[in-house]
Amino acid sequence: MLLKTVRNLRCLHQKRLCSNVRTPENRMRAWQIHSYGDLGELQLSKTRLPIIASPKELLVKVEASSINPIDYMMIGGYAKTVANFFRKYELEFPLILGREFCGTILDKGQDVTDQFKVGDPIYGVVNIHKPGSHAETVIAEESLICHKPKNLSSVEAASIMYAGLTAWSALFITGELSIRNPKLSRVLVLGASGGVGTLAVQMLKSQGSTVVATCSSNAIPLVQSLGVDQTFDYADINFTNNIAEQGFYDIILDCAKFGYDKVPSEWRYNKFITLNSPLMNNADNFGLLGGFAASAKDLLFANFAKCPQGQSVRWGFFTPSQSGIQFIDKLVKNGKINPVIHKVFKFDELPKAYECLQEGHLRGKIVIDYN
Repeated sequence: MLLKTVRNLRCLHQKRLCSNVRTPENRMRAWQIHSYGDLGELQLSKTRLPIIASPKELLVKVEASSINPIDYMMIGGYAKTVANFFRKYELEFPLILGREFCGTILDKGQDVTDQFKVGDPIYGVVNIHKPGSHAETVIAEESLICHKPKNLSSVEAASIMYAGLTAWSALFITGELSIRNPKLSRVLVLGASGGVGTLAVQMLKSQGSTVVATCSSNAIPLVQSLGVDQTFDYADINFTNNIAEQGFYDIILDCAKFGYDKVPSEWRYNKFITLNSPLMNNADNFGLLGGFAASAKDLLFANFAKCPQGQSVRWGFFTPSQSGIQFIDKLVKNGKINPVIHKVFKFDELPKAYECLQEGHLRGKIVIDYN
């Protein structure tokens, strides 16, 4: 009897949601994978609209989303162990990728505050264990969204939050800038022309930090336009000396998979923060507990030779933080952070967008326009 009642309530809830969604047969198009592999696994399918399962969730019509490296890596099974742990009893496949979006609220759970209303344009992120935004609708959590900035288009707004939160958590949590004065900090950003790098530079400059950046020669004008204090071509034969001559760095933020083991001895710094930690791969290879043990060993080994010199190696991660989202949103709406977009694809062209990401050498983000 109880099971029947729950089913009836879910059916009534689904009908209520569908009344707001003008999609034939209350279905949506979504790019899904049904097994791990390569880009050939991406399939455009018609599937049921997602259902609000928590009182703090919202149903959102997606107008634009972006592609991040983690989306491409997840096609091959990256982070599946950690994601499945948080999924608990939810099915792993079919899997919809896409970690960030901009769209319009179609419906909301009963505990969503009056701050967000049906019809409001919003932007935000989706956790890695949740169905993603490469679909015509997505379920979002209230804590991970903000109202869309009026000074940005949907395409522009969809390019900011995931990479922005990655940069914010690396700098302000791992790098401790939240408890130190950023104005007194000197930061070296390796790979400053990519999605995370362009946002990290703007974030740092908005707080008054001194920023030295590296990129390829043809990306120097772009990076300089973001307000960096000094820019260097990583292919220059004097690259190592050029970086060393700039003096001491409180933080080196590695957005380019440079690697702590390749840092020249001439470079003087306090914290080396990489966005390429082995944690997820270790969990996939050794299981959850074995992976964490292997990662702890890796981190201890990385710091073994650094500690005597007053240096440390640290790992930066995307952190789904409400305070981080609000911090970024304020900077965006004040014009302190501007989107940098490499290329825009249509929804039906999503596999081509992934191919573009695979080619590398991006200048900002790849965005999918659903209109």
